[in-house]
Amino acid sequence: MKEFFVTYQSQLIAAIISFVVALLTSLLSHFLGNFKLRYTEKLKITSNLSKMKYEGIEKIRKEIRVLLQYEDLGITDESSLISENVGKKNYTPSCCYSYEELNSILIILNDLYGEYGHCLSHITVIYLVCFRNLLMEYNLKCRRAGFTDQELRWVSVPLYEEIQSWYKKIDKELISSMNKPSMRYFAHSGLKYSILLKIYGIRFEKSFLYKYINDTYEK
Repeated sequence: MKEFFVTYQSQLIAAIISFVVALLTSLLSHFLGNFKLRYTEKLKITSNLSKMKYEGIEKIRKEIRVLLQYEDLGITDESSLISENVGKKNYTPSCCYSYEELNSILIILNDLYGEYGHCLSHITVIYLVCFRNLLMEYNLKCRRAGFTDQELRWVSVPLYEEIQSWYKKIDKELISSMNKPSMRYFAHSGLKYSILLKIYGIRFEKSFLYKYINDTYEK
């Protein structure tokens, strides 16, 4: 046996090395194959998620452009003939032209949040939700005050520039989300979200929209 080993030592060592190399190559190929598969699947999921978020943000930007629209009451409303209204730029937001229009934008904002809220950053959602809540409060207070559609148009004139300003802020946050894409979903809960909500809540309470709603119609 000893003589056999001595005689074929080099061949045995070569065979063992070849076996080990073949085994390691097989294991490495298997590992790399699985890694490549997982990486490919991850890239595919990431790509689909990124596409979904991009399309969602684009849809939100398209839907909320209605906030830029306005009606010139000097042309569309007979109350413009009253002497105190003559010569003034009586622009009212289209979304406040009637209760039907106001309800429509509230439904749009609510549906967009429900469908795409998980794709948006905390700050973007806070802007969207707080603006929706303020419009909802405005809608309720105008109804409780007994304003007709015509009266709603006129009391909303001071909100023309303010609503456009809110639109620009929301759109800016949406564009920021598009330029800095995240591969994560957002739950909009937890300590960080609560702190941001409180901070921005204080800021929004200083906005003209908040003060106009509460100072003008609060009884």
